[in-house]
Parts: sequence; C-alpha cells; structure tokens
Amino acid sequence: MGPERARLSVVIPVYRDEHSIRDNFLSVKDALEQSGRPFDFEIILVNDGSPDNSLLVLEGIHREFPHIAGIVTLKRNFGQVAAILAGIACASGDCVSVISSDLQDPPELIATMFDLWRQGNHTVLAVREGRDDRLLDRLTSRVFYRLMKHYALAALPEDGFDFFLLDRAVVDTVLASRERNGFLQGQILSASGTCAQIRYTRRRRRAGRSGWTFAKKLKYFIDAFAAYSFAPIRFIAALGVLLFAAGVLSSIGLIVQRVVYGTRSVGWSSIMIAMLLLHGTEMLMLAVIGEYLWRTLDQVRDRPLYLIDYCKLPASSPLRATEPLISVRPTTA
Repeated sequence: MGPERARLSVVIPVYRDEHSIRDNFLSVKDALEQSGRPFDFEIILVNDGSPDNSLLVLEGIHREFPHIAGIVTLKRNFGQVAAILAGIACASGDCVSVISSDLQDPPELIATMFDLWRQGNHTVLAVREGRDDRLLDRLTSRVFYRLMKHYALAALPEDGFDFFLLDRAVVDTVLASRERNGFLQGQILSASGTCAQIRYTRRRRRAGRSGWTFAKKLKYFIDAFAAYSFAPIRFIAALGVLLFAAGVLSSIGLIVQRVVYGTRSVGWSSIMIAMLLLHGTEMLMLAVIGEYLWRTLDQVRDRPLYLIDYCKLPASSPLRATEPLISVRPTTA
C-alpha cells in the first residue's frame, strides 16, 4: 500500500519531437490532473541530444510550468534506454512511470497503473494486445518478443512493454545494476517480483517520424539476447557438432568409395564450396563470440551510461541525497 498521498513522477524521453512534445506534455498533464487520484506529480522531460529545436521547446515548458515540469539535457544522444535511466534517476516520486513522447501510449492509463501500485504491486506493466502500426513494425516486434520470451525471458509478455510504472525500490534496483548495453525490460523484470499487467491497444503515431530505426532495433535485439540468453553460443556449438559429424560421415563415405569401389575423389569446385562454407561458418561463430566479448569489455570499462549537461528539476521536487549514475548533480532552476 502506498502512502496516503503519494508523489508520482512521469518520465518522457524526447528525441526529434520539437513539433509534438508540447502537445504531448499537455496531454499527460491534463490526464494526471483530471484523474482524481491522491497524488502530487512531476513530469521529467529528457532531451536525448536531440538535433532539432526540442530543447528550446522543453525550456519553454519548464518556464511555463515550473512547479511540475523538469528537464534533463544529455550531452549527446545516448539512446532511449540511457535517456530513461537518466530521467528516473532524477525523479523524486514514490513511484515512477515512463511513457513515450509520441503518445502512442494513452496517458489516461497512468492513473489505473497508480491504483494497482497502491494495491501493493511494485511493478505495473501496460502490455500491448494490439498496435495500430505499419505491418513491418508489427511483424518485427512480434518476432523479437517471441524469440526473447522463448529463449531468454519466460516472464516477458508476448508483445513486450514500453509503458510501465515502477515502485521506488524497483527504480533504485534498476539504477544500481549499472548494466551497459542492457535490455531495459529484462532489467525491470529481474528487479521485480510478480508484475501486475493491464492491456491496451497502441495508437498510431500522431506526428513526426520515429527515431527508432531498423539499425537501432537490430542493436537492441542483439543486446537483449547477449544480456539474457546463451542461445547464440549454444547454436554455434550445435552447428560445430553438426559440421564435425558431416565431415566424419563424408570422410567415411570417401574411404568406402575408395576401398570398396575403387572410386577416386575428384572435384575442385566441391572442395572450394566446402571451404567457403566452413570458413563462413567459422567467421559467424567468431562474430557471435565477439559480440559477447565486446559487451564484457564495455562493461569492465565502466564508462558512464550517460552524461548530463544540466538539469532543471520542478520547483516542487525535493533533491535526493544521492544521485546514482549521474555525472552532474541536478540543480533546481
């Protein structure tokens, strides 16, 4: 059960949203004000090194709503996960919700998630049961989450989640992990017990173009598998066993042909094809091992997950005693 009157923080990562972020902020603000729930709230907007005029818009929002709006500006683009971690590290709420800046996730659900938190759930996930997106986006998302659920995280909802609410204890555990190239959904599930879920249909993006490109999706897919699954390593081990078995059987076949039938093996082309296939497979195996080794090296270096240029917290926000993983301590405006 949460406190009699709780403090709720909402974190919104921002990238290339200069034309829509103000409307999105107002939609979240209005939904929270009209919810009638017993909470005070703050909205933390994280500028993830956006190259457009998003920062100027965020500055204007902070000046207009200094009591509830805070802004966090990263020194460069670190990616959505890093922006979310920076935002929740600066949040002061008893519980923290994360919602996308494009309003594909309905902000009205935050109040329902808050109710479930007050009932004692430390983690509340808004799980997509449908999405009004392009066919390619739906297919790639479905394949990704099905593979992750089957080979890595059995607790992961089948269609994943990007919209959630976390108790302060879960937030602190996620921040303390210091995991680089991590899979945020996996970190949240690892830090949580049983998660409450609500289902919704994701809306089509209202304006602008998503910065979540195919290349970024592919990297996130590799990060997720490398962080939570040994399946790629086991796959190349099984492939190696199969290739070895094929080589042994081929050798036996050639010996039998030579001894029993007197047939001599010929064929430069077949030898070259075999060599190309084997060397290509070896390179594939080295690439998979290299992905794991690189992530180990990156983790051991322990470089900052993000660098904060500056941050202006809402006037109503108490500064926390320690700010994990923040290179520059937040200051009020």
